[in-house]
Amino acid sequence: MECHILSKDKVKDFLNALGNYELVAPLTRNGVTAFEPIANPQEAELDLINQPHPPKRFIFPQTEVLLTFDKANKAKEPKTRAGQKQQIIFGIRPCDARSFSILDPVFEKDYPDPYYLNKRESTILIGIQCSQPYPNCFCTSVGGDPSSSEGLDLLLFDLGESYLLEVITPKGEQLTKETSSVLSAPSADQEKEKDKIQAEAREKIQRNIEIQAIPEKIKEHFDHTIWKELAEKCISCGICTYTCPTCYCFDIQDERIKGKGARVRIWDSCMFSEYTLHASGHNPRPTRAERLRNRIHHKFKQNIELYGVPGCVGCGRCITLCPANEDLIENLQEIRKL
Repeated sequence: MECHILSKDKVKDFLNALGNYELVAPLTRNGVTAFEPIANPQEAELDLINQPHPPKRFIFPQTEVLLTFDKANKAKEPKTRAGQKQQIIFGIRPCDARSFSILDPVFEKDYPDPYYLNKRESTILIGIQCSQPYPNCFCTSVGGDPSSSEGLDLLLFDLGESYLLEVITPKGEQLTKETSSVLSAPSADQEKEKDKIQAEAREKIQRNIEIQAIPEKIKEHFDHTIWKELAEKCISCGICTYTCPTCYCFDIQDERIKGKGARVRIWDSCMFSEYTLHASGHNPRPTRAERLRNRIHHKFKQNIELYGVPGCVGCGRCITLCPANEDLIENLQEIRKL
């Protein structure tokens, strides 16, 4: 693959050269790093240490207006990203970039979703390799890697005083042409250093889970009491789904105010009791046990059957951020023992 060197003291110049794009990058406020639109490239940071929220919302927004309407029954779709500036998400982790590869077939097949697909097509992803994986990362257990390029257009490797920039796609190649004035050619030693960093990062993954047997175990023990046991700590807060880069459940609501209205799509969570509540009052998943079982079933059986991969990238957020200390890896290990 084509590679370039970007000196760390030229990162801001690199971003300034991309003025024709809308920039989304990590921004730290009150000790928490989150992806935000960046008007001034000087504000952008490359902080992989504390990112509780994935940048999923910039392609699949938490709240999205699908159309508006009025008393005269005139409906109007909002402007899409088509024909607008492309957006760049800068500093994304490989697991979060890979999550879009998992989401793509969900929104492409059967009933293509133009709202998601337009934003996906007009988004460029610049990632940074995870040289220091989180304590709860387990990406290598679900087909990922701290250096995975899946879903990315460019991938940065931290060499100390500079980044080695690896070109993945034609979109990424175009960016390197637009920023060529701040890039240089890598030496043979720098390319060898990249290989060393990749190997060392894999060795730093502290947690692993063998998932090959999980789908069959879920099928065989669908009505087992283990689901109730695993759900004892769960408080149905939904943080595992709202911070998950691959969850895509949503609700659609019509809102009206003074003769005008909007059809709005909003994130939902299968961990909420109202998620499957019927108008009749019946709920096929009335307890936390059924809801936790459904989430694990979807990610580690159904998604594999439908799309060939688990619906999980192993980012570990659901483990780290759960207020009740529900641990997905421990739960999967208990299922494997059945």
